[in-house]
Amino acid sequence: MTTYFGGSFGARVDSRLAGLFNAWVVNWAQMYDCRLGVDRVPELLALVEREDDAEAWTELGYRLILEHDLLSPASLAALPRLVRLAAGSTKARHLAGAIMERAASHHDRDELLAGSAEVIVEFGALLDRHLQSRPADYLLTFRALLAVQE
Repeated sequence: MTTYFGGSFGARVDSRLAGLFNAWVVNWAQMYDCRLGVDRVPELLALVEREDDAEAWTELGYRLILEHDLLSPASLAALPRLVRLAAGSTKARHLAGAIMERAASHHDRDELLAGSAEVIVEFGALLDRHLQSRPADYLLTFRALLAVQE
């Protein structure tokens, strides 16, 4: 059964997934990070939303990306908040890009990725605008954009 949710894109979302994850509501008790925790990622996201804390960004990276290619449910659940920060934060843009690069490979969480389709489109547009400025982080941004288009 598919349920339609409002929003700027009028996205279709499978109703059985809506309770687990969508771009606006996350049940963090079910979103394990790469260290098998469920409480630190939302705390760290709240901290980096308030201030640019280098230690929080480092820990967030360790909790959202493991061993170069592995993601956790928390990685994809954090994506909407990271994308919201990405316009004004290089660290958020790079971390969201790294998540998208890994999400382009097999990770066994496609239902979570599908639930954030609007956010991925938004992130792609943000990356495209950033690339047009010929930034110093052009290669990282270009790789992230390729992953978004994957």
